[in-house]
Amino acid sequence: MTFARTIALTLTVSVAAVASYAQQAPSPPSIDQVPSSAAQAVLLQDETAPLAAAQANLLAAPNALLDAPAPPMVAPVSQPKILPPEHTFWDRQQKIALAVHSSVRLADTIKTCRELADGGKEVWIPTQSCAGIAAWNAGSVGLALGIGWLFHKYGLHRLERITPWVGTAASAAGLTKSVFNIY
Repeated sequence: MTFARTIALTLTVSVAAVASYAQQAPSPPSIDQVPSSAAQAVLLQDETAPLAAAQANLLAAPNALLDAPAPPMVAPVSQPKILPPEHTFWDRQQKIALAVHSSVRLADTIKTCRELADGGKEVWIPTQSCAGIAAWNAGSVGLALGIGWLFHKYGLHRLERITPWVGTAASAAGLTKSVFNIY
């Protein structure tokens, strides 16, 4: 070990020993227990006693500190309290969002299937059958629900509330495109 490391280790152990000794020292007597004429002398003696004793121990046996048990370096960690969720997933707001999303998807599915029956072509969804369109739109409702549930599970409640409305906006865009024949 280099000289600087030896000095640093000695200082660290010294500070730890003084702190350990200070924690184990008995508490000083209260002023009520000591007569008032000797109260100042006792308090002055008690303030300097631990420091003087620690210095005497350091000077008397410098290697004794290396053999002394070290105080714990890591403070005990308490488990954080797990808070209950702010709300249940299937509350009134979620049910309304699901109903609106499902109804807009249903209207888009009906309009797209009618256009496919009249010879039209679906551009946004990679299928040209009514059953494929219905499955795609039902899957998108389930996907929005699943993503919202994951946000709820991980405590991201604002994102949970936004998710069905983003899906509804996408459905409304598809319905608008179908109704006004925007290609």
